[in-house]
Amino acid sequence: MNIIRICKIFLRFFTERDRKGLICRLKFKYGIPLPHDHKYRWESNVGSEIQFWDNFFKTEGLKWPHRYLNMIDPDLPLQERVVELLPPKEKYRILDVGAGPLTCLGKQYKGRSVEIVAIDPLADEYNKLLVKYNIHTLVKTINCAGEKLTSMFPPNSFDLVYAHNSIDHAIDPELVLKQMISVVKRGHYILLEHFPNEGSNEEYFGLHQWNLSTSSNGDFLLSSKFSQKTNLTRKLKDLCTINCEIVKENTDIDWLITRIKKE
Repeated sequence: MNIIRICKIFLRFFTERDRKGLICRLKFKYGIPLPHDHKYRWESNVGSEIQFWDNFFKTEGLKWPHRYLNMIDPDLPLQERVVELLPPKEKYRILDVGAGPLTCLGKQYKGRSVEIVAIDPLADEYNKLLVKYNIHTLVKTINCAGEKLTSMFPPNSFDLVYAHNSIDHAIDPELVLKQMISVVKRGHYILLEHFPNEGSNEEYFGLHQWNLSTSSNGDFLLSSKFSQKTNLTRKLKDLCTINCEIVKENTDIDWLITRIKKE
């Protein structure tokens, strides 16, 4: 066991004021028994996520300044991949699940009315960061967990439901997906954009506790360090149609793009 490395981890987590996260990290990293409860792990790592966004705003984007500028741009056009799934109408209502402090969705689309509802279970903490760094936004994130969408929104409420790099941060991604299916309108789409196998790629650090991936025939797969793969395309076939693809963007970075049509 590397004593210097352990000391660095202690320093990192005490700096972030996240002692529960420190304990979780040490136990997980060095094989000490720890409950395999995803809620416990999520709660243990919330501090690291808030610290990431604090650093993001402090530096105006860390190593992604273009992302920061897009997020605060009120005139950013709605992304093409989103537009492709919208029905032909003059007014749209879109739900961004796990939006973080600022939705990454564009706010404008050819003069049409675009209402974006952004939710995140850490919204209260994120909104404090916006005040801290004097950041103003057209869309304020509302406090709501993806697992509890139907407690806030009635069924068939949205023209499209969206999630970017967030479902694999959830306590229960399968439940989040079922909730998303409930609140999107019949015949309409859910669009997910995630890094494939982010949990294993990040060594299950922080909120990265789940893997989203696809099979050779495009089925949507969910797994974690403590669970086997679940084929969500097959499991939810009575509720929706799911198709996945891997696309390369921005210097050959792989993205898992999942399109889900509610039946």
